Amino acid sequence: MSPVRKALVVGGGIGGLAAATALGQAGCAVDLVEIKPAWGRSGVGIIQPSNELRALAAIGVARACVAAGHPYDRYEYTDAQGKLLSAAPGVKAVPEFPAFNGIVRGRLHDILLAAAERAGVAIRMASTVTDVTQDADGVDVRFADGGSGRYDLVVGADGIYSPLRERRFGSEHRARPTGQSVWRLTMPRPAGMTQGVMMVGAGRKAGYIPISPQVMYLLLVPQEPVGAHFPQEELAPALLQRLQEFGGLVAETRHHVQPGADIVYRPMEVVMLPAPWYQGRVVLIGDAAHASTPHLGQGAAMAVEDAVGLAELVADGLAADALGSAWQVRRYERACH
Repeated sequence: MSPVRKALVVGGGIGGLAAATALGQAGCAVDLVEIKPAWGRSGVGIIQPSNELRALAAIGVARACVAAGHPYDRYEYTDAQGKLLSAAPGVKAVPEFPAFNGIVRGRLHDILLAAAERAGVAIRMASTVTDVTQDADGVDVRFADGGSGRYDLVVGADGIYSPLRERRFGSEHRARPTGQSVWRLTMPRPAGMTQGVMMVGAGRKAGYIPISPQVMYLLLVPQEPVGAHFPQEELAPALLQRLQEFGGLVAETRHHVQPGADIVYRPMEVVMLPAPWYQGRVVLIGDAAHASTPHLGQGAAMAVEDAVGLAELVADGLAADALGSAWQVRRYERACH
């Protein structure tokens, strides 16, 4: 059987753009389809741990991420009043890069999108896959905008609510709530705040992540009732109420939590698709296959590792019909454990 020469990536998030870039760099002709009509706001900031920076270095964008963000090498853990409990250094997977990098999510998107464009990826916005039919030699795909294409490989990177996963693997493998949620808000970064900070409260934690020379983001991880929803006008007072037990840096910065502040609230959900994560030439990566909670940025890190690992198999010339099983062996234990 022939190697992969033409691939479709479904989804233009972190994992999808990384996969499209890596496959393009491996010599494939790559199409990427994204359901959004335009690239828009995609969150506050994100932590890039060392293993993600190692994977991003493989596609040539780690240095740009560190330059655009704020590198740091440790976390400080404090009690709810800011008293230091411990300082934990991170591990550097690549000596030239930091243990962690905080970056504005929009800047990360810009870097990944530019890399995909340099790799020759053809991007199709405001559409998605509506039908996938496989035969011994390839995959026929129909798109929501009426177009179609034939590919050697289809990569599902369409996130935790993946329609491709539901279409190919069934509706029983849906995201399930963990009972926790995360609140985030970007605010100015004090000059002395140069590393990640986690503050341990009663059944919840607050924290700060530096994401540029000028800004950081506040995070709060409490337990919330499943299905809890807050109208925009209730976000600020609800967050302030949940921060009441915290002093220290929270007390110094709580004045940024005010009506109209750009607070992002998300319930935490997880997905773990049982093996296999592929059907023939259709392969799922990242949150579509194994969505974890976003602690320390490992959800995105695993997606980028998936993307790079899959592309390395393609670059090795592995036959398209054998790619899924080889990728499963390579990634399953790593992503699950």
